[in-house]
Amino acid sequence: MRRTWTNKPPAGGGAARTIPRVAMSRIVMGDLALRWVVTVLFGVSIATYVYILVAQHGRWTSTVNHLLHLTMSAAMILMAWRVGMSPTVGPMIFFLLAGVWFVRVAGRGSSATRDRLTNGYYAVMMAAMAWMYAVMNGGLSGYTGHSPDHARSGSPVMDMSGMELSAQEMFPTVSGPGWITTVNWIATLGFAVVAVYWPCRYFAERRTNPVPHAAQLAHLEPLCQAFIAAGTALMFGVML
Repeated sequence: MRRTWTNKPPAGGGAARTIPRVAMSRIVMGDLALRWVVTVLFGVSIATYVYILVAQHGRWTSTVNHLLHLTMSAAMILMAWRVGMSPTVGPMIFFLLAGVWFVRVAGRGSSATRDRLTNGYYAVMMAAMAWMYAVMNGGLSGYTGHSPDHARSGSPVMDMSGMELSAQEMFPTVSGPGWITTVNWIATLGFAVVAVYWPCRYFAERRTNPVPHAAQLAHLEPLCQAFIAAGTALMFGVML
C-alpha cells in the first residue's frame, strides 16, 4: 500500500492535504542536489583561483581581480545554502563596488578591446550578485518573497532526523513584478550562453597558441569562468 503523509488542517479550517511521501522526498532531494551542484561548480572556481594566485605573481590589479572572483564564488556557495542572507546591505554594496572596479579596469586607455569586453562582463557579473541579494531578500520595490515562516506553513514539510525541512526553505523561489522576472530570465539565458562561450574561447586559444604542459593550469581561467557562468545561470534559474 502506498504510504502518504497528511498536513495538519489550517487554523481557519479546510481540508487537509495528502501528499505522497515519495514525491515529497524527491522535492527535498532535488533541492539538495541543486545546492550541491552549485557548490561543486563554484568550489572548482575557488580552487582554480587559489592556484592562480599562488602560481602566478602578476600585477597587483590582476591579484585584486582574482580575489574578487574568489570572493564571489564563496558568496554564491553561501547563498545557495542560505547562509549570511540577512542583512544583505553589506554584500550588495561590496559587489556594486566590485562592479565599479571592473568598469574602471575596462576603461583604462592601455587595455585592448578584448580585455575591455572581458572586464565589462566581469562588472555585469558583480552587478548580478548585488541584484540576487536584493531580489532574494525583497530589497526591490514590489517584490513579494516567501519568508521561512510562510514557507513552513504553505509548503509540504517532512521530518528528517528531528528537523523540519521545507522545499521552499531549502531553495526558495521568488515572486515579484513582471519586470523582475524578465530581468531574471535575461540573466539566466545570458549566463548560460556565456558558460558555453568560455570553453570555446579556451580551446580556440589552445589551438592557436599552445602553452607548455607545466603552464597549462595557470591558463585555466576561461574554463573557471565557464563554471562560474554555469553556476550563476543555475542560481538565476532558481529565482524564476
